[in-house]
Amino acid sequence: MLKAYDKAGEISYSLGAFPTVELIKRRREDIESIVLHSSLRMTDELEKILAPVRDITVVDDKSISRIAKKGNVYMAGVFRKRYEDFGSDTHVTLVQPSDEGNLGTIMRTMLGFGIRKLAIVGQGCADAYNPKTVRASMGAIFSLSISVYPEWGDYAAAHPENKMLFMLDDRSVTLGSVTPEAPFGLVFGNEGSGLPAELAEAGTPVIIRHSKDIDSLNLPQAVAIGLYETTKHIFCGDINK
Repeated sequence: MLKAYDKAGEISYSLGAFPTVELIKRRREDIESIVLHSSLRMTDELEKILAPVRDITVVDDKSISRIAKKGNVYMAGVFRKRYEDFGSDTHVTLVQPSDEGNLGTIMRTMLGFGIRKLAIVGQGCADAYNPKTVRASMGAIFSLSISVYPEWGDYAAAHPENKMLFMLDDRSVTLGSVTPEAPFGLVFGNEGSGLPAELAEAGTPVIIRHSKDIDSLNLPQAVAIGLYETTKHIFCGDINK
């Protein structure tokens, strides 16, 4: 019988078919088991996907109910969490993020723009491996390298890359006016409080201009725009080439 998710533990869950299939494809070596609900309708395609993990696949309705807490989950993965130092590389940094849903959405957006390295800074912030994060990422988490740091100083010591700090400061320049030299880090603050003012000297403060009809963009929107602007030279060529 599986237990409810424990943030301090070494195990997490992928809830639902889509993230679990991504787990099987991308991180098979970390899988403890695949758990199916007896109501799941098997298809030839699903049988083919499950073939490499059939020896660790079980049908267990009670465990599904315990870890999912919702009635629409028919497939789950039980896997070991993985954190890894990714060295000097282009990445996204989130300082004290507070919402697991936002964190998962950001992971999926990162993968969509080809940025596969994520640093999370702060204690008591959103949990990268909370099942809610995993599900919101639609399995993108299994294609990312994730590092966590308790304090900014720990992160800065490990990552000397150029940094674009998304924050409102007297020295801030518009996002489109900066062409960062790779490798670089795109650094974003907490959903409510943003980045602390004292971090403005840690890189280049940038802002995303928008109309005065709104106070601000939400965090996933800001990350998406930052990623688009800094990768458009890769993705905005002729689609017929």
